[in-house]
Amino acid sequence: MPSAIQPPRPLPVYFIGHAGVGLLFREDDNNPTVQNNLKAIGDEIRAISPPPKAIITFSGHFEAGEIHGPGVIEVNVKRNTHIQHDFVNDFHDSKPFVYEYDWPHRDAPELAAEVWNHLREAGIKAKRVERGVDHGIWVPFKVMFPPDQPLEIPIIQVSTFYGYDLDSQIRLGEALQSLRGEGYLIVGSGMAVHSFASIGEIHQAGSEQERKDTTEKVLAESRTFDTQLQTAVIKRDAAERKAALLKLESLYEFKRSHPTVEHFTPLLVAAGAAGDADVEPVGKDVVEPGMSYLNIRFR
Repeated sequence: MPSAIQPPRPLPVYFIGHAGVGLLFREDDNNPTVQNNLKAIGDEIRAISPPPKAIITFSGHFEAGEIHGPGVIEVNVKRNTHIQHDFVNDFHDSKPFVYEYDWPHRDAPELAAEVWNHLREAGIKAKRVERGVDHGIWVPFKVMFPPDQPLEIPIIQVSTFYGYDLDSQIRLGEALQSLRGEGYLIVGSGMAVHSFASIGEIHQAGSEQERKDTTEKVLAESRTFDTQLQTAVIKRDAAERKAALLKLESLYEFKRSHPTVEHFTPLLVAAGAAGDADVEPVGKDVVEPGMSYLNIRFR
């Protein structure tokens, strides 16, 4: 009797803390650690054999447009996409070189169309759009896949949902879970803590002592939420993980860490796509006032 053929193991899912363009040039104590954490994930992805047919990406800078309303997802099908220098800050005077950065990569419009169709068959409204690659993808990927170790796998950009329905983001990931067994790797790129509002409070402090006190307060909030998030996300059971992640929204530290949710939602998509999985942080955790660079592996 012939032996049963084992189905391929589903590919892992990653959530990465993508940082801003400063990841590429900052000289401080934390940046080398943030870079090394991302490089380790790049090494893992390159080591996957056979290699994935494509990487489906979700970025904190690609939320479906308000014009489509809630409940609609956008899938990029553009060929030969450019990278977008879509930075929060205006660097034209201080660091004009950032607008010269490039990141050579491969697109896969035909595979993107397959993903778009898969979403529609799963009951999700989806639109095909044409856009560039935002910095939530190309900045960390530029570190993960340097010129001497380039990414040979095409990327497919899929948006998160527009709006504040966090449960819908997990359902989006669940709709894509089966693609992991068909050669698709899924990467959510956001931040476990992302609060420019809190950072602004530090900068607006009226005295050195007030600045110190505010920095300590914001850092404590960021560390608390980072810990709460890790406790929720590392649950192996998908249903328990989902409930724990959605419960975070009720916490005081959630609003302080995510005044807007677009950098949190890629983590929810990744968690939904993972199903029951072994979950663990990748690399050394780095938390700054108003920011966390946590990376998570689901497999």
